[in-house]
Amino acid sequence: MSKHAKRTRILADKTAATSITIRDYSYQKNGHFYNSFLVQGWKENGRWARKEFKKRADAENFAALKRIEIENQGRGQRLVLCPLDDDGIKLAVDAFDALGDAYTLPEAISFFLKHHRAPDFTIRLADGIKQYLDACERQGVRPRTILQFKSVLSQFCRHADNPHVHQITEQSVEAYLRSLGTKDGASVASRKTWNNYRNDLNRFFVWACDRDAGTQRPWTFLNPVLEVSRFSSKQVAEQSPEVATTAPEEVLRLFSGLMQHGGALVKYFALAYFAGIRPDGELKAIADQENKLINLRSGFITIPAGIAKTKDARKVSIPENLAAWLQAFSGYPIIPKNFDRLIKEVRKQFSLQHDETRHSFISYHVAIHRSVGDAALQAGNSEGVVKKHYLNLHPKEDGAQFFSIVPDMEKGVAVFSAALPQDAAAGHLKAI
Repeated sequence: MSKHAKRTRILADKTAATSITIRDYSYQKNGHFYNSFLVQGWKENGRWARKEFKKRADAENFAALKRIEIENQGRGQRLVLCPLDDDGIKLAVDAFDALGDAYTLPEAISFFLKHHRAPDFTIRLADGIKQYLDACERQGVRPRTILQFKSVLSQFCRHADNPHVHQITEQSVEAYLRSLGTKDGASVASRKTWNNYRNDLNRFFVWACDRDAGTQRPWTFLNPVLEVSRFSSKQVAEQSPEVATTAPEEVLRLFSGLMQHGGALVKYFALAYFAGIRPDGELKAIADQENKLINLRSGFITIPAGIAKTKDARKVSIPENLAAWLQAFSGYPIIPKNFDRLIKEVRKQFSLQHDETRHSFISYHVAIHRSVGDAALQAGNSEGVVKKHYLNLHPKEDGAQFFSIVPDMEKGVAVFSAALPQDAAAGHLKAI
């Protein structure tokens, strides 16, 4: 009985990084002898595996790739022609590892270029805001509106830590809007405030994306505000308080108090209550051109397009009771010295809310004439806004009382005048 030759297992060198080995292998089949090379020393699906090659060179190439695969913890390897050097290849591999299954490399690159691609000229947000506000002033934007833009943008700049304009993302804008709160810090800002601040930010980024050689724009290729959500008008209305108006008796008391304290603010409040002129931008601008824009003889106050909030010129008719106030206090300015302090004291004393004077005018005007169109022409609003917010707030009798308030110069107080007919009280304005 012949004795089988003892087979010796070829082991990898102790210094080898893996256990992959190549063994010469000879065998007989159908009377012919064959030589091959076995690559062995790795597991697949928990079982030892091996692979046979006819040529030793092929076996060595396979073994080399298999060793690299094992050393790199199972990462599949490919031999490809590539312009990257070793460092570049390592960075690319690290990028794939970092992304994992969350994103593909093209998705990550696209997002980065979209949100962080630097334009030819880069600028910090604070410097960009200054140029934007200067542009607004040159374009004739109302000073009060510019102040609002400055406040919103400056707050955002501080919140975002003054980055370059092109580095600002949708996430940073939304984080800022979510940080807004009420003045007392007790709760989050209203939906209307969210929309207003979002709109102001959007105007800036639209401008920053425009091409302009003078300011070296665009400063960014992306408006990060576009994808930030905004509340619908219905959602805003759910949080809106009721329109605040002043009862005729309270208006009477207010004007009596103004007369008894020197009359400095009489003309200001008379124009605000009985002509419905916007008390901030429009009324202050009219004060600088009082003799030119207020014509008692024609019975109209002219609001030029450059002063009107809507940029549409309009004429406001002067009701008889307003004419009485303007004549009685003709020597007084509309905006007196120490105006800010005086107006603050009056608003606090009578608990006046923002635009309460204008709300009162529109609602009482509608109460007398039952005409949304007339009120819209007078106030410079759309008919839809007047109908939605001011219709049926007061009965006709309250409107007649409101527009009958006149000064009694002998007694130094305001009174209800029975001499003013209801039809003439509110200065009925007709479209021409």
